[in-house]
This record gives sequence, structure tokens and C-alpha cells, in this order.
Amino acid sequence: MKKIGNQTDSSSPDQVSPLVAGFQINSFIDYPGKIAAVLFLGGCNLRCYYCHNHGILSGESNVQPLDEILPKLREQVGFIDGVVITGGEPTLHPNVVYIITEIKRMGFLVKLDTNGTNSDLLMELVAEGMVDYVAMDVKAPLSRYHEVVGHGIDLGEVSRSIDFLIAQSKVEYMFRTTLAPILTKEDFVELAQLVKGAKTFQLQQFVPNDFSNSHPIIGLPYSEKAATELANSIKPHVGEILIRGF
Repeated sequence: MKKIGNQTDSSSPDQVSPLVAGFQINSFIDYPGKIAAVLFLGGCNLRCYYCHNHGILSGESNVQPLDEILPKLREQVGFIDGVVITGGEPTLHPNVVYIITEIKRMGFLVKLDTNGTNSDLLMELVAEGMVDYVAMDVKAPLSRYHEVVGHGIDLGEVSRSIDFLIAQSKVEYMFRTTLAPILTKEDFVELAQLVKGAKTFQLQQFVPNDFSNSHPIIGLPYSEKAATELANSIKPHVGEILIRGF
């Protein structure tokens, strides 16, 4: 029995199946180069105004027993490569270690989507070989983070997670930033310095929705041409830069 963070990988509390927020049987776009199922864990410590999963920001969105999902995953052995653990912010889920352990026991690769605000758990998951790929969302240059995420956070956690992923060699990783209209070209250049030396950096299109439209910070999405120009300005700082959503 290993203890990871304040969790163990041996069992769920009182042997009651953990609750999750949702499940998608397969995806061709969420795990680079792989076919994967997607498991959504509700609850998040950020309130990004463009969030496309805003329906699961509360932990109360975890209503589906994991025991209902695991048999469906077993049926996919041999057909899919892995499982994406996303959210919300999955590292905040009280049973994320148990959930990942159950998935790994089936032989699946695990990709973790995270905002990087729980650096200790992220480091432990990587060290213990519990994740195979990490996609970390970097929201903005540190000086403007609060404008995107809705309130102040421990920026030291974000920096530690970034530095850790760049320095380690155990898992594949990428950093991702949404092309939020409030961010300028200068912001993206500053942001590129924050992830300097990263293997992969992805710019993804801002997609307006009811959640973002109700926010006082609004603006027109970047054009594909403008996104390409931003990518070219960042390219000298990272190994590979991707553009998604156009």
C-alpha cells in the first residue's frame, strides 16, 4: 500500500465507490497519438471565464459511481490505448489516486490534465509511475493570472509545476494556453519565457459560450492568422508549438 499525498492507492474510503462527474467512452483528440476514454472529475479551485467544463466546477457535480464506469472500461481493453483524467481540476478529487490505480490495473496509459496548482501531488504521481502524459494549462503570464482564473492563487505552485515538468524525463508533457482575448502579444511573449525550454506548447482557440458571455471580460477570438503570428513569436523558446481549434 503506497501513500501518495494524503491518499492511498489501496482502497476507496469505507469501500464505497468514488463518485465522478462524467465519462466519454472514446476520444481521438484528447490524448496525443492515442485513442482514449475520458473521465471527468468534478471540482476546481479556479474560475476561468472561458471554461468549457463550467458545469463541473463544483465537487457536487460528482454524482456517478466509478463502479458503473470500470466495467465499461474493461470492455475497451485492446480497443483504446489509455484514459484521460480531466476536470475540473482532477488533483483536487479526494480519490484521484485510487481512481488512477484502478485504471492502471487494466493496463491503460493515463494522461492527466491539470492546472498545476497541486505541485506536490503532481510530482508524486509522476514519480510513482501513475501517469504517462501530463497536459498542464498555463493560463497567462504570472502578472495577469488572476484576471483569467477569477481570483488570486498561489503562483508559486504554478511555477513549481512548470519547472518540474520541464526538468523531468519520466513522462511526456505539454503546456497549453487558451487564446483568451484579454491577453496581448506581449503577454504571450512573457508567457513563453515562463515555459522556456518546454518540449511542447499548445495554443488553443478561445470558444465563447454562455459562461464567458456572462463575464464582464469579453472580446473577439483571435483569428487564425493572429494565432499563427503568436506561435511564430513563441517558437524560439520551446521545442514544438501546436495550434488547435481553427
